[in-house]
Amino acid sequence: MLSLAQILKPYKVEEFLENYWTSQALYVSSQGERKFDYLFSWEQLNYLLNYHQFQYPELRLALDGKVLDKSENANLLKLCQEGATLIINGVHKLIPEIAQFTSSLRYDIGYSTQVNAYCSWPGRQGFSPHYDTHEVFILQIEGKKQWRVFTDTKKYPLPEQKSSSLVPPEGEPDLSCILNPGDVLYIPRGYWHYAIALDEPSLHLTLGVHCQTGIDFLEWLVTELQQQEEWRKSLPLRTEAAPVAASIEKLIADLNQYLTDPTLAQEYINYLDSLGKPAARYSLPYQAGFHLFSQGAATQFKSAKLQRVKIAELSDNSGYKIITSGKEISLRGVNRNLLENLFNGETFTGNDVMQWLPDYDWELDIVPLLSRLVLEGVIFVDSK
Repeated sequence: MLSLAQILKPYKVEEFLENYWTSQALYVSSQGERKFDYLFSWEQLNYLLNYHQFQYPELRLALDGKVLDKSENANLLKLCQEGATLIINGVHKLIPEIAQFTSSLRYDIGYSTQVNAYCSWPGRQGFSPHYDTHEVFILQIEGKKQWRVFTDTKKYPLPEQKSSSLVPPEGEPDLSCILNPGDVLYIPRGYWHYAIALDEPSLHLTLGVHCQTGIDFLEWLVTELQQQEEWRKSLPLRTEAAPVAASIEKLIADLNQYLTDPTLAQEYINYLDSLGKPAARYSLPYQAGFHLFSQGAATQFKSAKLQRVKIAELSDNSGYKIITSGKEISLRGVNRNLLENLFNGETFTGNDVMQWLPDYDWELDIVPLLSRLVLEGVIFVDSK
C-alpha cells in the first residue's frame, strides 16, 4: 500500500515538509516506475462509466477553460471526441484500492483526503488557469501531460475564496514539467496552474488534502460554546449601551478563561481523530449479530486498519474509554493491556482475549465484550 514516503520518493518526507509543503510546487519523477497502475486504469474508468449512475457535478466535463453545465453530460461521448476533459469526483468512494490508499494517507498526515479522476485528450485544455483551496498531488496514470504552475496571489485561500473572480498571474510559470505515468506533481493551496495533454490521451488522479485551519478551529470552538447556557443567553436590549457592553466584556473574560484551559488543544485533536472513518465500515452478517463465534474461542478478530485510536481512563477509574472512527465507547472492568492488544494492528482470537483477561469468564464476560465491539464496528470478525 502506498504511503506519503513512497509517493515522494526519492525525496524524504522531512525534506518535503520543510522545503515544499504549502510553500513551493514540486515535480517528482518516477524514473519510469509505474507505481500507480494498481490504483486506476482505462478499464476502471470504463467500469465506473458503465455501471455507476453519476449525478452532476459528480461527473462533469470541461472544455477550453469552461466547465460545461449539467445538460451537457448527456453528450459525453460527443464532447470527449471534441476534446472535453472528463472529471469524476470522489473515486476514493468507489474503488477499494483508492479507498485504502486515501485511508493510509489520512493516517500518515492526520487530515481528510479525496481523489478525483481526470481524462484529457491531446492538445485541448480543459480548465483555464486557476488555483485550488486545498493541497494537491497529481498522480499520472496514463499518457503525458504538461503542467504549468504559478506562484500564489492570495496566501492560503479558504474554500469560499475561489479563483474564478480573480485575475491569474502573468509571465513565465514558476514550474513547468511533463508528467509521465508514475510521476507526481505537488501543487500548494492557492498556486495557479493549468495543464494540456500531449500526443496521446491522458489519465490522472488528483489527490486533495484538506488541512484544518485556524478558522476551522474557531468554528469547532463555536460549536463547543453552544453547549454552554451563558453563550446561548440573549444579550440585553439595546435601550442603553452600557448593559450590552458589560455583557460582551463578561463573555470575553469567560472566553479568555476557556482558551487558557490546558486540555483545549487535546480536545480539538480528539475531535479531528473522531472524523476519520475506516475505508471498510460494514461486515455483515456479523454486525447484525449472526455467526460472531462460528469457531468458538478460536474465532479470529481484527481491528480497523489505519485508524487512530485513543484510550483514556474513565473519570471514576472503573475502566477505559475508546475513541475511534467517530465513536466513543466506555468499557468498565477492563485493563489497558487488553485494549492496547486489541488495537495493535494484529489479528487475535477469543483465546488470546482469555489470556489477556485471565479472571474473566468466556460466556459471561468475554463473549458480550467482543460482541459489543463487533456490533459497534470497532473490531471485525476476520473471515479469511
